[in-house]
Amino acid sequence: MGAAPASAGFEEGRRAYARGDYAAAVREWRPLAESGDAAAQFMLGFLHERGQGVPADADAAVGWYRRAAAQGDVHAQFRLGFLYAYGRGVDRDDVEAAIWYRRAAEQGNEAARSALEQLGAEGRLAAPAAGPTVSRDAVGLRAAAERGGALAQYQLGLRYAMGDGVPRDPAQAVRWYREAAQQGLAPAQYQLGLRYANGDGVERDFAEAVKWYQRAAAQGVAFAQFNLGVRYANGQGVERDPVQAYQWFSLAAQRLLGREAEVARQARDAVRAQLSPEQAARADAAVKAWRPRPERPGEDAATPRS
Repeated sequence: MGAAPASAGFEEGRRAYARGDYAAAVREWRPLAESGDAAAQFMLGFLHERGQGVPADADAAVGWYRRAAAQGDVHAQFRLGFLYAYGRGVDRDDVEAAIWYRRAAEQGNEAARSALEQLGAEGRLAAPAAGPTVSRDAVGLRAAAERGGALAQYQLGLRYAMGDGVPRDPAQAVRWYREAAQQGLAPAQYQLGLRYANGDGVERDFAEAVKWYQRAAAQGVAFAQFNLGVRYANGQGVERDPVQAYQWFSLAAQRLLGREAEVARQARDAVRAQLSPEQAARADAAVKAWRPRPERPGEDAATPRS
Protein backbone atom coordinates (compact mmCIF):
# COMPACT_ATOMS: atom_id res chain seq x y z
CA MET A 1 0.00 0.00 0.00
CA GLY A 2 2.89 2.35 0.77
CA ALA A 3 3.93 2.52 -2.92
CA ALA A 4 0.58 3.86 -4.11
CA PRO A 5 1.11 7.54 -3.23
CA ALA A 6 4.52 7.52 -4.95
CA SER A 7 2.99 5.98 -8.08
CA ALA A 8 0.16 8.50 -8.02
CA GLY A 9 2.64 11.33 -7.62
CA PHE A 10 4.70 10.11 -10.53
CA GLU A 11 1.61 9.91 -12.75
CA GLU A 12 0.63 13.44 -11.71
CA GLY A 13 4.08 14.56 -12.78
CA ARG A 14 3.74 12.72 -16.08
CA ARG A 15 0.42 14.43 -16.81
CA ALA A 16 1.89 17.82 -15.91
CA TYR A 17 4.84 17.18 -18.23
CA ALA A 18 2.53 16.12 -21.07
CA ARG A 19 0.60 19.39 -20.89
CA GLY A 20 3.82 21.42 -20.76
CA ASP A 21 3.58 22.42 -17.09
CA TYR A 22 7.18 21.54 -16.31
CA ALA A 23 7.30 23.40 -13.01
CA ALA A 24 4.40 21.27 -11.74
CA ALA A 25 6.19 18.14 -12.96
CA VAL A 26 9.26 19.17 -10.96
CA ARG A 27 7.13 19.67 -7.85
CA GLU A 28 5.66 16.19 -8.21
CA TRP A 29 8.88 14.37 -9.08
CA ARG A 30 11.42 16.03 -6.80
CA PRO A 31 10.13 14.52 -3.51
CA LEU A 32 9.96 11.10 -5.15
CA ALA A 33 13.47 11.47 -6.55
CA GLU A 34 14.86 12.55 -3.19
CA SER A 35 13.22 9.53 -1.56
CA GLY A 36 14.95 7.18 -4.01
CA ASP A 37 12.45 6.65 -6.85
CA ALA A 38 14.66 5.84 -9.86
CA ALA A 39 12.09 6.82 -12.50
CA ALA A 40 11.58 10.21 -10.85
CA GLN A 41 15.34 10.65 -10.57
CA PHE A 42 15.70 10.05 -14.29
CA MET A 43 12.93 12.50 -15.16
CA LEU A 44 14.36 15.14 -12.84
CA GLY A 45 17.73 14.69 -14.52
CA PHE A 46 16.05 15.04 -17.91
CA LEU A 47 14.34 18.28 -16.85
CA HIS A 48 17.61 19.70 -15.56
CA GLU A 49 19.35 18.73 -18.79
CA ARG A 50 16.68 20.43 -20.91
CA GLY A 51 16.07 23.40 -18.60
CA GLN A 52 12.37 22.59 -18.34
CA GLY A 53 10.74 23.79 -15.13
CA VAL A 54 14.19 24.45 -13.65
CA PRO A 55 17.25 26.35 -14.89
CA ALA A 56 19.38 24.21 -17.20
CA ASP A 57 22.03 22.61 -14.98
CA ALA A 58 24.23 19.94 -16.53
CA ASP A 59 25.86 19.04 -13.21
CA ALA A 60 22.47 18.47 -11.58
CA ALA A 61 21.31 16.42 -14.58
CA VAL A 62 24.35 14.16 -14.35
CA GLY A 63 23.86 13.80 -10.60
CA TRP A 64 20.25 12.66 -10.94
CA TYR A 65 21.05 10.36 -13.84
CA ARG A 66 23.81 8.76 -11.77
CA ARG A 67 21.45 8.10 -8.87
CA ALA A 68 18.89 6.50 -11.18
CA ALA A 69 21.50 4.56 -13.16
CA ALA A 70 22.98 3.11 -9.98
CA GLN A 71 19.55 1.60 -9.30
CA GLY A 72 19.48 0.03 -12.75
CA ASP A 73 17.34 2.55 -14.62
CA VAL A 74 18.16 1.72 -18.23
CA HIS A 75 17.16 5.15 -19.56
CA ALA A 76 19.49 6.88 -17.12
CA GLN A 77 22.29 4.49 -18.01
CA PHE A 78 21.89 5.27 -21.70
CA ARG A 79 21.69 9.01 -21.07
CA LEU A 80 24.86 8.95 -18.97
CA GLY A 81 26.62 7.07 -21.75
CA PHE A 82 25.52 9.73 -24.22
CA LEU A 83 26.63 12.63 -22.01
CA TYR A 84 30.07 11.12 -21.49
CA ALA A 85 30.42 10.22 -25.17
CA TYR A 86 29.75 13.80 -26.27
CA GLY A 87 31.02 15.80 -23.29
CA ARG A 88 27.69 17.29 -22.23
CA GLY A 89 27.89 18.46 -18.62
CA VAL A 90 31.00 16.35 -18.05
CA ASP A 91 34.33 16.19 -19.80
CA ARG A 92 34.18 13.72 -22.65
CA ASP A 93 35.21 10.28 -21.42
CA ASP A 94 34.94 7.29 -23.74
CA VAL A 95 35.66 4.84 -20.93
CA GLU A 96 32.72 6.09 -18.84
CA ALA A 97 30.53 6.26 -21.94
CA ALA A 98 31.28 2.62 -22.69
CA ILE A 99 30.55 1.58 -19.10
CA TRP A 100 27.07 3.08 -19.11
CA TYR A 101 26.22 2.10 -22.67
CA ARG A 102 27.25 -1.47 -21.85
CA ARG A 103 25.07 -1.58 -18.73
CA ALA A 104 22.08 -0.35 -20.70
CA ALA A 105 22.81 -2.76 -23.55
CA GLU A 106 22.95 -5.66 -21.10
CA GLN A 107 19.35 -4.80 -20.19
CA GLY A 108 18.34 -5.08 -23.83
CA ASN A 109 18.51 -1.41 -24.83
CA GLU A 110 19.17 -1.50 -28.58
CA ALA A 111 20.10 2.18 -28.80
CA ALA A 112 22.84 1.58 -26.24
CA ARG A 113 24.04 -1.47 -28.12
CA SER A 114 24.27 0.56 -31.33
CA ALA A 115 26.04 3.41 -29.55
CA LEU A 116 28.57 0.99 -28.09
CA GLU A 117 29.21 -0.49 -31.52
CA GLN A 118 29.64 3.03 -32.89
CA LEU A 119 32.27 3.82 -30.26
CA GLY A 120 34.15 0.74 -31.36
CA ALA A 121 33.80 1.57 -35.05
CA GLU A 122 35.23 5.04 -34.39
CA GLY A 123 38.19 3.56 -32.53
CA ARG A 124 37.11 5.21 -29.29
CA LEU A 125 37.02 2.17 -27.02
CA ALA A 126 39.96 1.72 -24.68
CA ALA A 127 43.04 0.53 -26.53
CA PRO A 128 46.59 0.04 -25.27
CA ALA A 129 49.29 2.51 -26.14
CA ALA A 130 51.96 1.54 -28.61
CA GLY A 131 54.46 -0.69 -26.88
CA PRO A 132 55.11 -4.24 -25.75
CA THR A 133 52.14 -6.53 -25.25
CA VAL A 134 51.20 -7.12 -21.62
CA SER A 135 49.32 -10.24 -20.52
CA ARG A 136 45.59 -9.63 -20.19
CA ASP A 137 45.50 -11.73 -17.06
CA ALA A 138 44.67 -9.30 -14.27
CA VAL A 139 47.13 -10.85 -11.83
CA GLY A 140 49.98 -10.70 -14.30
CA LEU A 141 49.01 -7.17 -15.26
CA ARG A 142 49.09 -6.04 -11.64
CA ALA A 143 52.50 -7.65 -11.15
CA ALA A 144 53.84 -5.78 -14.17
CA ALA A 145 52.28 -2.55 -12.90
CA GLU A 146 53.81 -2.98 -9.46
CA ARG A 147 57.21 -3.49 -11.09
CA GLY A 148 56.84 0.00 -12.50
CA GLY A 149 55.73 -0.67 -16.08
CA ALA A 150 53.92 2.48 -17.21
CA LEU A 151 51.93 0.70 -19.92
CA ALA A 152 50.80 -1.99 -17.46
CA GLN A 153 49.86 0.71 -14.94
CA TYR A 154 47.76 2.48 -17.55
CA GLN A 155 46.05 -0.72 -18.66
CA LEU A 156 45.35 -1.69 -15.06
CA GLY A 157 43.80 1.74 -14.54
CA LEU A 158 41.55 1.12 -17.53
CA ARG A 159 40.53 -2.24 -16.10
CA TYR A 160 39.55 -0.70 -12.77
CA ALA A 161 37.69 2.08 -14.57
CA MET A 162 35.76 -0.42 -16.70
CA GLY A 163 35.41 -3.26 -14.19
CA ASP A 164 37.14 -5.52 -16.71
CA GLY A 165 38.50 -8.61 -14.95
CA VAL A 166 38.54 -6.76 -11.62
CA PRO A 167 35.79 -5.11 -9.58
CA ARG A 168 35.13 -1.59 -10.84
CA ASP A 169 37.01 0.79 -8.54
CA PRO A 170 37.38 4.43 -9.67
CA ALA A 171 39.83 5.21 -6.85
CA GLN A 172 42.11 2.36 -7.94
CA ALA A 173 41.81 3.56 -11.53
CA VAL A 174 43.04 6.98 -10.41
CA ARG A 175 45.90 5.40 -8.49
CA TRP A 176 47.22 3.51 -11.50
CA TYR A 177 46.59 6.30 -13.99
CA ARG A 178 48.63 8.56 -11.71
CA GLU A 179 51.51 6.09 -11.54
CA ALA A 180 51.66 5.91 -15.34
CA ALA A 181 51.03 9.63 -15.82
CA GLN A 182 53.94 10.54 -13.57
CA GLN A 183 56.14 8.45 -15.84
CA GLY A 184 55.04 10.56 -18.79
CA LEU A 185 52.53 8.21 -20.45
CA ALA A 186 50.25 10.62 -22.31
CA PRO A 187 47.01 8.56 -22.40
CA ALA A 188 47.27 8.10 -18.63
CA GLN A 189 47.76 11.85 -18.19
CA TYR A 190 44.62 12.45 -20.22
CA GLN A 191 42.62 9.89 -18.24
CA LEU A 192 43.84 11.36 -14.95
CA GLY A 193 42.74 14.80 -16.11
CA LEU A 194 39.30 13.39 -16.88
CA ARG A 195 39.00 11.89 -13.40
CA TYR A 196 39.76 15.25 -11.81
CA ALA A 197 37.45 17.14 -14.16
CA ASN A 198 34.53 14.79 -13.57
CA GLY A 199 35.19 13.96 -9.91
CA ASP A 200 35.37 10.24 -10.61
CA GLY A 201 37.42 8.37 -8.01
CA VAL A 202 38.89 11.61 -6.73
CA GLU A 203 37.58 14.97 -5.53
CA ARG A 204 36.68 17.24 -8.43
CA ASP A 205 39.49 19.71 -9.07
CA PHE A 206 39.55 21.66 -12.33
CA ALA A 207 43.02 23.09 -11.67
CA GLU A 208 44.44 19.58 -11.29
CA ALA A 209 42.54 18.49 -14.42
CA VAL A 210 44.13 21.34 -16.36
CA LYS A 211 47.58 20.33 -15.14
CA TRP A 212 47.24 16.82 -16.57
CA TYR A 213 45.46 17.95 -19.72
CA GLN A 214 48.35 20.32 -20.39
CA ARG A 215 50.90 17.54 -20.18
CA ALA A 216 48.88 15.19 -22.39
CA ALA A 217 48.02 17.96 -24.85
CA ALA A 218 51.67 18.96 -25.16
CA GLN A 219 52.39 15.38 -26.23
CA GLY A 220 49.69 15.48 -28.90
CA VAL A 221 46.61 13.83 -27.36
CA ALA A 222 43.80 15.45 -29.34
CA PHE A 223 41.04 14.95 -26.78
CA ALA A 224 43.24 16.53 -24.11
CA GLN A 225 43.83 19.45 -26.46
CA PHE A 226 40.09 19.86 -26.95
CA ASN A 227 39.31 19.65 -23.23
CA LEU A 228 42.10 22.12 -22.49
CA GLY A 229 40.50 24.49 -24.99
CA VAL A 230 37.22 24.16 -23.10
CA ARG A 231 38.94 25.02 -19.82
CA TYR A 232 40.61 28.12 -21.28
CA ALA A 233 37.37 29.19 -22.98
CA ASN A 234 35.35 28.90 -19.76
CA GLY A 235 38.00 29.84 -17.21
CA GLN A 236 37.65 26.59 -15.27
CA GLY A 237 40.80 25.65 -13.36
CA VAL A 238 42.76 28.28 -15.25
CA GLU A 239 42.37 31.97 -16.05
CA ARG A 240 40.07 32.52 -19.02
CA ASP A 241 42.18 32.99 -22.15
CA PRO A 242 40.43 32.94 -25.55
CA VAL A 243 43.77 32.98 -27.39
CA GLN A 244 44.90 29.78 -25.67
CA ALA A 245 41.43 28.29 -26.18
CA TYR A 246 41.62 29.05 -29.89
CA GLN A 247 45.08 27.50 -30.22
CA TRP A 248 44.10 24.26 -28.48
CA PHE A 249 40.80 23.93 -30.35
CA SER A 250 42.72 24.48 -33.61
CA LEU A 251 45.23 21.75 -32.80
CA ALA A 252 42.46 19.35 -31.76
CA ALA A 253 40.57 20.04 -35.00
CA GLN A 254 43.68 19.06 -36.99
CA ARG A 255 44.03 15.70 -35.21
CA LEU A 256 40.45 14.59 -34.66
CA LEU A 257 38.31 12.95 -37.32
CA GLY A 258 34.72 13.14 -38.50
CA ARG A 259 32.15 14.38 -36.02
CA GLU A 260 34.77 15.10 -33.34
CA ALA A 261 36.74 17.29 -35.73
CA GLU A 262 33.60 19.21 -36.64
CA VAL A 263 32.84 19.91 -32.97
CA ALA A 264 36.40 21.15 -32.48
CA ARG A 265 36.16 23.39 -35.55
CA GLN A 266 32.90 24.88 -34.30
CA ALA A 267 34.46 25.60 -30.90
CA ARG A 268 37.54 27.10 -32.59
CA ASP A 269 35.45 29.38 -34.79
CA ALA A 270 33.28 30.53 -31.88
CA VAL A 271 36.37 31.56 -29.91
CA ARG A 272 38.06 33.17 -32.91
CA ALA A 273 35.19 35.67 -33.09
CA GLN A 274 36.38 37.00 -29.70
CA LEU A 275 39.92 37.72 -30.95
CA SER A 276 41.33 40.82 -32.56
CA PRO A 277 42.90 40.33 -36.01
CA GLU A 278 46.34 40.64 -34.42
CA GLN A 279 45.55 38.03 -31.76
CA ALA A 280 44.16 35.65 -34.37
CA ALA A 281 47.24 36.05 -36.56
CA ARG A 282 49.61 35.34 -33.66
CA ALA A 283 47.54 32.34 -32.59
CA ASP A 284 47.51 30.93 -36.13
CA ALA A 285 51.29 31.29 -36.29
CA ALA A 286 51.65 29.50 -32.95
CA VAL A 287 49.45 26.64 -34.18
CA LYS A 288 51.48 26.34 -37.37
CA ALA A 289 54.75 26.20 -35.40
CA TRP A 290 53.48 23.78 -32.74
CA ARG A 291 55.12 20.37 -32.44
CA PRO A 292 54.38 17.59 -29.91
CA ARG A 293 56.87 17.19 -27.08
CA PRO A 294 56.96 13.50 -26.04
CA GLU A 295 57.93 12.85 -22.43
CA ARG A 296 58.87 9.25 -23.25
CA PRO A 297 61.43 9.14 -26.10
CA GLY A 298 60.50 6.90 -29.00
CA GLU A 299 56.74 6.92 -28.34
CA ASP A 300 54.05 8.58 -30.43
CA ALA A 301 51.92 9.91 -27.60
CA ALA A 302 49.14 10.96 -29.93
CA THR A 303 48.35 7.44 -31.11
CA PRO A 304 46.04 6.22 -28.29
CA ARG A 305 42.47 7.52 -28.57
CA SER A 306 41.36 6.30 -25.15
